[in-house]
Amino acid sequence: MDESISKIINDEIDIFQTLGVSQNSTSQEIRRSYRQKALQFHPDKYQGDETKFNLILTCYEILKDPLLRKRYQELYNLKSSRISNREKLDELTKKFQDELIESEKKKKQQQQHDKKHKYDIESLKEDGLKRRRLQEQKLMGNKNNTRISIYDLPLRNNFTIIPPQTTHTVLLKYKYKKDLKGLIDENVISRIMSIFGNVNNVKMDGHDDRYGYAYVDFQSEEGCSMALQHNYNESAKRWDGTDVRKLASLLRDCKKINVNITTSELTANDKVNQILQKFLNVNSVSDKNTMMG
Repeated sequence: MDESISKIINDEIDIFQTLGVSQNSTSQEIRRSYRQKALQFHPDKYQGDETKFNLILTCYEILKDPLLRKRYQELYNLKSSRISNREKLDELTKKFQDELIESEKKKKQQQQHDKKHKYDIESLKEDGLKRRRLQEQKLMGNKNNTRISIYDLPLRNNFTIIPPQTTHTVLLKYKYKKDLKGLIDENVISRIMSIFGNVNNVKMDGHDDRYGYAYVDFQSEEGCSMALQHNYNESAKRWDGTDVRKLASLLRDCKKINVNITTSELTANDKVNQILQKFLNVNSVSDKNTMMG
């Protein structure tokens, strides 16, 4: 059992006092206090305290879970009023302990499920890529093994090209840490990236074992360009004096996101549209060379 949980069960720790909240505090107040305490004692911070940070995280996870909070308050109130009914006290203590253990078990099972789901998705992507390349090879070759190109296909007179759309969206990559769960969201990312220019929208894109991802849409090309040119491997001194300086140090990379072009109306020839769509969707120069070879 985690040392923090053991101390809480044995009445060595007052959760409310640790987080600096009262029994009547709302979920928003508890979350706000947790963020402040977590940033204060985070291990990566100068003079941070990992033991204190883990205790704060455990206290927060108990109070944000309605059932665990209710059990803890029952136990807390019973001990505070010094009721002599030892049997009832032991029963509540065991019940609280069992529910904490069950909560930890479910959390681990969810993590294992997420890991397997990620592996399944990667396998499907790899299989899809192989199938696509086989289709491309069949499409570009005929029965006599001769090569064709889009220039060999008959076109109508109303051949038109539609220019690609302009976008100011980037894909941001940042270092993912389990103990920062709940601290990084759309609002925090927007505040961090607004140092380059006004931000229209932020959309979180999940995480893997090492990194988290988010789409950031800037209002202007200038803001987008500044975000792309910044060296995220250097220190986060650009954010010195801001309240997001510490979290900004987790940023690792920023890439431009191109809007996919729909080719169904690029030309008046369905065969050409089909080839152009496959050409636009390939992932590398070598893939395109194979198609054009």
